[in-house]
Amino acid sequence: MKALVDRIHQEGFRAQLWWSPLSAVPNSELLQNHADYELLNSDGSPRKVSWWNSYYLCPADHRVVDYHQALVRKILVDWGFDGLKLDGQDMNGVPACYNPAHHHSRPEESVEALPDFFRAIYETAQSVKPGSLVEFCPCGTAYSFFTMPHFNMSVASDPTSSFQVRSKAKTLKALIGDTVPFFGDHVELSDGANDFASTIGVGGVVGTQFVLPSLAKKRSKSDLNPDREKEFEKWLGIYRQKMLSRGQYLGGLYDIGFDQPEAHAIRKDQTLYYAFFAKTWRGPIALRGLENRDYTVSDYESGESLGTVSGPTGHLAVAFEKHLLLEVQPHF
Repeated sequence: MKALVDRIHQEGFRAQLWWSPLSAVPNSELLQNHADYELLNSDGSPRKVSWWNSYYLCPADHRVVDYHQALVRKILVDWGFDGLKLDGQDMNGVPACYNPAHHHSRPEESVEALPDFFRAIYETAQSVKPGSLVEFCPCGTAYSFFTMPHFNMSVASDPTSSFQVRSKAKTLKALIGDTVPFFGDHVELSDGANDFASTIGVGGVVGTQFVLPSLAKKRSKSDLNPDREKEFEKWLGIYRQKMLSRGQYLGGLYDIGFDQPEAHAIRKDQTLYYAFFAKTWRGPIALRGLENRDYTVSDYESGESLGTVSGPTGHLAVAFEKHLLLEVQPHF
């Protein structure tokens, strides 16, 4: 593992380990040596984590917490990884634990201990490698508010559409704020498997599952062909140039359920960035949140100038399909 991470670093990248905490497969070495770590049902049977084909571990048992903290140190220090991707729908909540080896005063102690379990993982990561990334992905399910203080990257969590990418961004930014970046998840999960605009437009971090065909034994739908490489280069360039993931998301300016077309706004210094989404749109749009002054408007995807508007609300007649990304700069 250390040699793998060293090679990744030599190529100029950072390395993040995909990890499903609080679960163990039935024939794992961990359960063979520590079967008493398991969370048990009232009839004494192990509680299965659906889909993962794993058993729950009990977050209220200090040995389970100690094991995970030691593993964090091994991953980040001994192996040299730069961050963690915590993944699994079991992370949102656990059932009551009836394992007599844990000496619970109440079975519900396991339920109540879950946030502190993830706090221990997060604080250990930051203590051994300050600034290390701890991404929390509840595997396609909704987030639990109680775990939100204990990670520093949220994620769209296996979205089934571009709208889910954008609506999850709006919700998570409302709950957490802009200090925790939002990963729009792999672009292959968006509409058309190529909608980078939905992540960039809401101030998200872009990502892909693209595979280099020369290194793969089997062809896949994620192969990085020449067309995809050109598209990826374009959008990654826009992301790096604008870095809207570091801006202030102005979630109160537009209502995602009632305003048409769907709109999102981000402020960076005195410049505002707007993203509009619709299957097709021809008509006026409102640029809210401006000061009482004149602004220059441009399409930051195409570079086309769209004229000027005046605040506090600018009005513009536009026509677009799928999305329109605007940069609005004040006149000085």
